[in-house]
Amino acid sequence: MIRAASQPPRSSGAIVTLSAILAAAAGSLAFGPGDPDHRRAVLFAAAVCLGGNVGAWLVGLRKTTTPAGRVTASLAAISLRLFPALVALAWLQTADVGLRAAGAGELLVFFYLTALAVDLLRTIMEAFRKAPHPGSDEAI
Repeated sequence: MIRAASQPPRSSGAIVTLSAILAAAAGSLAFGPGDPDHRRAVLFAAAVCLGGNVGAWLVGLRKTTTPAGRVTASLAAISLRLFPALVALAWLQTADVGLRAAGAGELLVFFYLTALAVDLLRTIMEAFRKAPHPGSDEAI
């Protein structure tokens, strides 16, 4: 989401997204098979998703005053969320057979989609909260 120059990103959104990833990781650890390879796969996938989301949040903290700067910051944030997961999936297909066999690729996709769903729901809720109510003067 592109924000106005005077409106810094809200930390609560990042906290909700990061909490969702951590909750998914905790659930996977609690209800997974419990072997060391599965734990390693969960930690790997969670670290990749958490790292990308924290990086995107940090890019969003930078104040921009121009429209081009806001677009660049948005694209950088999207890239920081997406590309670490894609690179990790590519690496899993070529390098670490143990993590791949333990399901790290599937966990990575699950954690990424969890973060994406939470982000989308949060954005939709913010849009509804900021929208004028049908009977108000702002709606006209």
